[in-house]
Amino acid sequence: MPDDKIRVEKMSEATTLSQFCDEVLNEFRNNITDAVFCYLQNDKELMRKYLAFVRNLDKGKQTINSQLAQAITREFGLKSTKRIKETPNSVLIESFSELEVENEN
Repeated sequence: MPDDKIRVEKMSEATTLSQFCDEVLNEFRNNITDAVFCYLQNDKELMRKYLAFVRNLDKGKQTINSQLAQAITREFGLKSTKRIKETPNSVLIESFSELEVENEN
């Protein structure tokens, strides 16, 4: 435990624990779309269902990816920042928008 305190004190910017927590959650929120698609691609049963929708829907992959992205924003009360990340970890998407809390200004 003392080693952790020393490392925090030596950081170039003064960071409180609260600021650190906010930073972690902001980063996660910005990447939540990619995280959901990574989760999907690593779950055998969900991936089987995803591929069935891709095969059976008009514009399959585009349609399901769009619907899932919209569901993420609704579920968590988020909106697009209009900043696009073009290097997702998920192989199911080519890019995604960073998200922010709906009521933030």
